[in-house]
Amino acid sequence: MSKSKRIDLPQNMRVALYCRVAREDDEVIAMQQSALLDYAEKQGYKNISVYTDNGASGVNFSRPALSRLEADIQAGLVGTVIVRSLCRIGRDFIKTDDWIAGIRRKGVSFISISDGITDSSFEETRFARDEFYNTLLAYNRKNRRVTRRSG
Repeated sequence: MSKSKRIDLPQNMRVALYCRVAREDDEVIAMQQSALLDYAEKQGYKNISVYTDNGASGVNFSRPALSRLEADIQAGLVGTVIVRSLCRIGRDFIKTDDWIAGIRRKGVSFISISDGITDSSFEETRFARDEFYNTLLAYNRKNRRVTRRSG
């Protein structure tokens, strides 16, 4: 896992930790929150808000906590979004990529801990872009297999 360079945010900017599980499971949500809070603490982040969708499919992007997160991003309150893995944002590669690109255009940093994606993943070098998209493609292939087995 690559280390993220801590980004200094203005006092009012939140670090948003986003957690999601498809089937309601308080234990799994608590583990995600704990891992994200531990990561944020080790990185020195302050002003942390947790957004949780417990029992919400990643196929659908209309989720209560994700909608609140998007509203806070639109309002300029969030400077960084941290997730445990890309699939917590969504199960569809294209929609997930579009969502990340949309928040990045607004100047919001994005970190996916287990995928090793940090702001340095988005550098304007061909190698970094290729590495990032290869990670997304691998994630999509893995999720397609999981969905086929469970569906």
